[in-house]
Amino acid sequence: MDYQEEQKQELEILESIYPDELTVLQAEYPGIQLQIDVTVDPVPMENSSYTVDSISNRHILHVRFTLPDNYPDEAPVIDIEPEEVPKFNRGDGSDEEEEEENEVEYDDHGNPIVSDFENLPDKIHFDEFVEECVEKLNLQVEEDMLLGMQMCFALVSNIKDAAEQWFQERLSELEKEHDRMLLEKEQEEQKKFRGTKVTRETYLAWRSKFREEFGLDERDAQRRLQAHQGRLSGRQIFEQGLAGDEDMAEDEESVVSEGVKALAV
Repeated sequence: MDYQEEQKQELEILESIYPDELTVLQAEYPGIQLQIDVTVDPVPMENSSYTVDSISNRHILHVRFTLPDNYPDEAPVIDIEPEEVPKFNRGDGSDEEEEEENEVEYDDHGNPIVSDFENLPDKIHFDEFVEECVEKLNLQVEEDMLLGMQMCFALVSNIKDAAEQWFQERLSELEKEHDRMLLEKEQEEQKKFRGTKVTRETYLAWRSKFREEFGLDERDAQRRLQAHQGRLSGRQIFEQGLAGDEDMAEDEESVVSEGVKALAV
């Protein structure tokens, strides 16, 4: 195989396919280098809350191929550099506005405040995609048996498809995470209005502690003592066995009367 001729022919084909996207960095064999700028056209999934118009930036992947001397019998060396370009010109001060938009706000406890609406597509960056993509491309060369064939066009097509699919999946993950955080926020807000569930045990414990803190039992005892002018009540005399036979009827009547009053209360 005439490697120089093969590489020259492929370069001519790529120039016709990518008249605006292709840049020849090194045209002389050996060591031919070329760069193809791949524009990613991500489309959110149908069940997404976002549309194409929600995406503020254009994502471009600068794919650089370095062809070995014996290419295409040997795979090219691939480098990918991502770039983000705003779709619309924001005018002067855009950097400051972008910093304000990306600034994270925190609550009194130091937790980040979750906004009900965030433009999640703008939080996706292809830096984390690049390394994974290059690894998969090297596997593709072997699995698709591309060695011995002109493969740059096939690899570029694969990069574009993989990038757009990755964007969809990443956006879906961010949406699920955002929904989960909103649900947690809502549950925390609801806790403020629910309070603590009251049971008989918790009420009795609270009542005992409340009466102890404010000395209500002691105050009630003093009031009863004052009400009887320091004398024992009929109930107390009866309970302590101090009443004589002649006083039993009167004391029993007093005890019953007090019991009825207590029940009425």
